[in-house]
Amino acid sequence: MSLVSPVRAAPLPADDPLARQFAYCAGRLSAEAQHHEDRELYALKQAMQELLAALIVPEAEPAYEELRIAGHVAQSELLAVSRFSFDPREAERAEALAAENMRQCRGILLGG
Repeated sequence: MSLVSPVRAAPLPADDPLARQFAYCAGRLSAEAQHHEDRELYALKQAMQELLAALIVPEAEPAYEELRIAGHVAQSELLAVSRFSFDPREAERAEALAAENMRQCRGILLGG
């Protein structure tokens, strides 16, 4: 009988820049897909998550999941402001930023 308990490694930080971008974009794509009920966006989100999974070790998944959620929340907030703001200029800025975020995320997957 061993008196030594197994050592558990601390979760790895989300420190890979490319993986961070994949995680954040997966969240942004998720928010857009949910907002527009768009199957193509859901497929792009899934592809982004698959790329992310190929880059990271399983122990790092919780840290990247936090980034994915942050991306989802950030994009959802932009979509809400673009739709519900009483200030037309603020709504336009939020809509433009949300669209730019999607352009960048799509560019990662589709090459531009």
